[in-house]
Amino acid sequence: MFVVSFSTEAKAAIADEAIHGAYAKPGVWINRQGARGDVKRSPEGQAEWTIERPYPWRARVVDFTSLDPKHIQVFDGVLVQLIFNSLPREAGVHVSVRNGGLFVEPTDA
Repeated sequence: MFVVSFSTEAKAAIADEAIHGAYAKPGVWINRQGARGDVKRSPEGQAEWTIERPYPWRARVVDFTSLDPKHIQVFDGVLVQLIFNSLPREAGVHVSVRNGGLFVEPTDA
């Protein structure tokens, strides 16, 4: 079973963002981030690709008011929607705070 845990700092950051966002039913979306690419043409007409590979996980605080309750799970007292299918080798993720924002990292199986 995929498990999500939160640091004390992450819970405080979520609560703070929920207050500032005036969310009636705050929760956390957790999803994967894929690579992002952009292509431009050189003066000679050649394609020049720029590929960016951000950290593979992302967490955002959102309002779950209009979300169907069957898509919401509770982990560590926090409402969570996982926007991906977990892989068999994945035990879960831990959400902490880094550089002033929520940071998601995998936990060992």
